[in-house]
Order: sequence, then structure tokens, then C-alpha cells
Amino acid sequence: MSFDQITAYRAASEALHRDHAVVAAQQRAAHYRMLWECGLADLIREDFYGLLAVPEAASGNLLDAGCGTGFDALALRRRAPALAVHGVDISAVALTAAAAHTAAAAAFYQAALERLPFCADGFDYICSHEVIEHVEDPAVVLRELSRVLRPGGTCVIATPNGASWWIEHLRQRFMRLTGRRGAPIGEDHTRTPNFWRGEFAQAGFVIERQIFDGAALEFLLFVAPARWMPLLTRLLEPLRILPGINLVLCDRVKFRLRKPGEPPGASATIAPCCPVCHSDLTEIHGAVACASNHRFGRNAMGLIDFVAPLTEDAAPFAAALDYAPAEEGPPTCRPAVLRRLRRLVLLGFSLVYGGLLLLLLMPLGAVCGRFSQPFGRESRSLSSGAALKKR
Repeated sequence: MSFDQITAYRAASEALHRDHAVVAAQQRAAHYRMLWECGLADLIREDFYGLLAVPEAASGNLLDAGCGTGFDALALRRRAPALAVHGVDISAVALTAAAAHTAAAAAFYQAALERLPFCADGFDYICSHEVIEHVEDPAVVLRELSRVLRPGGTCVIATPNGASWWIEHLRQRFMRLTGRRGAPIGEDHTRTPNFWRGEFAQAGFVIERQIFDGAALEFLLFVAPARWMPLLTRLLEPLRILPGINLVLCDRVKFRLRKPGEPPGASATIAPCCPVCHSDLTEIHGAVACASNHRFGRNAMGLIDFVAPLTEDAAPFAAALDYAPAEEGPPTCRPAVLRRLRRLVLLGFSLVYGGLLLLLLMPLGAVCGRFSQPFGRESRSLSSGAALKKR
């Protein structure tokens, strides 16, 4: 991957972070607000933290890979105050918000997940919430996560469930089959659980647990009226425990992974190193450099910018990433007739999907909810999730 491509990915990520709040506020404000008010957002996050299972008295190091604005970093630090939390993101826009929201709760680094600025076997825990689907080559990122995780360490990854029957997931699968990709922004954002299990095994992880949640989440956000969400979530979310149905209905899947082996003694002290050769860094006139003369500057916040080295020879860094994204042609504009036909097809699929939910799955969920209702759990440590979101 060349410097120009790395910079383009960073620009795309920063544009997403810059525009997301405005788009959400303008288009789906009532739905996103109801997502928190009805407790579904708390439930989804609690499932994620529950898989990570960090004890309150835990110490050691945790890496939030793709930390975004720092929501998870802050929540995890509150759950385990002695834990040293480190957040990595490629976007300076996201890291600016993270530093403002979390104060001294975590240390943040601007770096690409494909080449982390840490030595091997440094972290006791790694979490990554809906990030892995946005990278160009997940295998490269997973190898990096495995490299920096200690033997016996835990890694929890959440990602959209690409096997679901939601129309957007079906559309993305079709686009991928026809060779139209676009990660980190485009059609390649969802993969099936089978795909991820294979990738995890190739990276050397052992899968300890897999769960589904967010039943018909996209339907609740983009089709059903916001005021229906409290009732529909109580009817649909119990279906997460039914094999087969959870695969085609739930919009999110989460994995608890373990790196085989025994921990090599006490937890390490985390210090950034060169993401190319993993050697120590030395301060040089406001920048840093390693023994191999890979040099890195600082961004506006004073964080070392590991995304783009300050070196005239880009070959060592590009070769270290050892893959290249697919070539993309210029964007094309569909004729008006095709756009109308596409809308009709999407409407038809949405009606069929909605009918299936209303006539079959909601009654089944009402029955399952009498035996297993995830919203009925009394021990919810993140009941103040809405308050965290507002910080």
C-alpha cells in the first residue's frame, strides 16, 4: 500500500467521522435517540463488554483497535479503573473527540490497524467494535492483533452479520459477487460469520464464543417508526438465541477469541515503537525516528502520526503492508429508469422482509420472550449508557 493510498483511507475515515453526527441528526435523529431510550443500545454494548469479561479488579493493558471517539475506552476504564487502556484510530478527527471526551482515561495513537506501533505480546485484552469490516484486508489486521496480544489473552470483535436477510446486507453481498468492492467505504462492509471464523483461525485465534444481537436492527432504524422501537425490540430480541433464525435476523455478531499459550509473566509496559521494524523510537526535533531511520511527525494534538512516515523512501513501509487494494474506476451515474427500478426492487424486498417480521417472527419472539427476555436482566452495569453517550 502506497503513502497516497494510506492517506486516502485516512481522509475517507475522517470524512465519515466529520459528517456522521450531522447526517444522523438530520435524517434519523428520532430513531437514534429512541435506540438509547428503549435500552437497545445499552444492551448491544453490554453484550460486547460481557464477552470481553474484564474483572473490576483487572490490571494490565487493553487495546481498543479502531477506538473512534473513545466511547468504549471510557466505558471499559470505568469498569476496571486499574486497567491501562490504549486506543488506536487512523482518523485525527475521531481522536480529537476521544481526547476531549475521555480526558486521562486512555492513551491514544494515530495509526493504521494494518501496522500497529507496538511490540509483540504487549496487550492482555483487545477489543474492536464494528471496525474490522471497514479495512481493506481483514487478514492483515487480524495478524497484527494476534501479534500484539499476549498468549492467553482475550480479543473480542463485533461486526455486522453479513448472513442476515436485511436488504442492505443482501445488496452488499450481490455487489461483492459482481466484483464491486469499496472498503473502507463501499460495498464490502459485511461478511458472514463463517467467513470470520475462517479468518480468525488463519490468524491463530481460538474461538471461545459467538453471539448474535441487534435483531432486525436496520429495520428498526430505517423502516419502522421510531415510536415502535420499544415494543419491537422486546418482541424480536429474544430470537437471538434461536439457531438459524438468529443467523438470518440479527444484524450484529460478536466473537470472543483467545490467543493460545500461557502468559509470559507480568504484563508489559506499553510504549510506542516503529510500526515498520518495531524498534525503539527516539525524539528528533519534534518528530520521532527509529534506528532504521523511519521517521514520524506529530499531528495537531501532539500525537505521533504513524500513518504517514516522514521519509523520502516509502518502499519499506509500503512493503511491510504487503497488499494492494483493488483498482476502482470513476463513479458512474445510473439512468433515471434504472434508479426507479432499483427503488421499486428495494421497496418490494423491504415489504416482504417487514411482512415476515410482523406475521411470523414477532409472534415467535413473544413466545420466546416469556422464557428468555434479554431486557429483563437486572444486572446491567451499563444502565447509564445514555449518559456516557452524551459526554
